[in-house]
Amino acid sequence: MVTKHLELGVFIPTGNNGWIISTTAPQYMPTFNLNREICQLAEKIGFDFVFSMSKWRGYGGETRFWDFSLESLTLMAALAAVTHKVRIYASVQPLLLPPAVAAKMVATIDDISRGRSGINIVTGAYLDETAQMGLLPPNYDSYRYEYAAEWIQLVMRLWNEESVTHRGKHFQLKDCRSDPKPLRKPHPDIVCAGISDPGMRFTARYGTHSFIGGRTLDEVITLGRRMKELAQDAGRPIKTYTVVTLIQGESDAHANELFEYYCSGADTEALKNVVAMMQGPSGELVQDIAKKFVFFGCQPLVGGPETIASVINGWAREGNLDGVMFCFPEFIRGLNDLQMRVVPILTEKYRLR
Repeated sequence: MVTKHLELGVFIPTGNNGWIISTTAPQYMPTFNLNREICQLAEKIGFDFVFSMSKWRGYGGETRFWDFSLESLTLMAALAAVTHKVRIYASVQPLLLPPAVAAKMVATIDDISRGRSGINIVTGAYLDETAQMGLLPPNYDSYRYEYAAEWIQLVMRLWNEESVTHRGKHFQLKDCRSDPKPLRKPHPDIVCAGISDPGMRFTARYGTHSFIGGRTLDEVITLGRRMKELAQDAGRPIKTYTVVTLIQGESDAHANELFEYYCSGADTEALKNVVAMMQGPSGELVQDIAKKFVFFGCQPLVGGPETIASVINGWAREGNLDGVMFCFPEFIRGLNDLQMRVVPILTEKYRLR
């Protein structure tokens, strides 16, 4: 009997309509009250963590996809105050926050949460967000991991040292102080999600947790193994997770019907804006491209309870993954269905709280 603890998390909806770019998917605003309800339910049923993205510009279209979003650090500070056990992960873009400001803000969330905080470092991703603010340096994409490395080194020093003086390529600090220090030792969790070779090497050097967003289910296993190898080479332990949008039905056939229904309402205008932002194909989106991006950022996991449990068990067994983070079309209903119908099957092989 395997006794590994498989951690479960929720990628909470800080942007309107969650992660499905479709007129046939649930439409809703990303309010604090909604996210509080989601986080408190996740905690009640035994989930390990909640996670929010950093988003500053949406994609328009009929659904106005992500045109409305909540700021990650502010939201997670509020959610830390109304939860008690789940770990709290906010996303931070180094270009938008100097190291000393970020260190202080995260230490504050760590105090509110009594040591449950962590940050997800977003090194580049959607640079149009930064460009609209006039904060995107020339050629930044060519040195973003170098910039992020200097940034996180300083943040960690400020979390641990009485005073930091630094004269580097991107940052200069003189007798810089940041107190109180975080409660979480040796420091709050550091999450990274890059799957390029530079991104994975950055994570292996600085991260405590790696999110593997493979394009296929098999790629998740391959990337998870690769991440563990890189971390071992760096002499550091690391936990690996993947993230999915869960399309759970009563059966595989029912789940596939739901999947096709969401794809049928693809918001073509918003999808074109996503593809243009990603410098992908131009012109009219064909159906296979639409399906690829309708479930934005999180690959869909489609099936009935047995299929879903089998896939997750396979990731943990073959890819040595430590956890899975979920998005749902409807978060409250999705969490309850997962807890009632999938988690009991997982517990046959993995120890879950």
